Amino acid sequence: MKIPKFSDQKAENFFNHDYIDRGMIKWQGFYLSDHTSALNAEHETKDKILQRKVLPQMTVKEITDVINKAIVKNKTVKIQTNNCDSNGIFEIPVIGEINGYEEDDLYVNGSYRVKISIIRHVSIVNKT
Repeated sequence: MKIPKFSDQKAENFFNHDYIDRGMIKWQGFYLSDHTSALNAEHETKDKILQRKVLPQMTVKEITDVINKAIVKNKTVKIQTNNCDSNGIFEIPVIGEINGYEEDDLYVNGSYRVKISIIRHVSIVNKT
């Protein structure tokens, strides 16, 4: 097979008028929809963690006063504990009604148990 020879003028004319370069598209990999949705979900959870506020440490008296008020008035509370993960990020606050207590355990939403000694902050949630 004989390979045709092209002049520089013909090659330049081809690249200037006929050839369409796709740019970086040809070098990038394409993500599947499952992969992009998983990445978006991961970004959302990371954003929620970074936006989580560290509430100030309350005294034992302040904590017990809020707990007693919530029990008497049947109010919903938000409880942040002193438990952190290995990165120093606090656990998600527990939100619910206090159903009772036993020694150092506080029962929230019927089954969730929180040790009173590890509570960092507790507040009454206003329902709107």
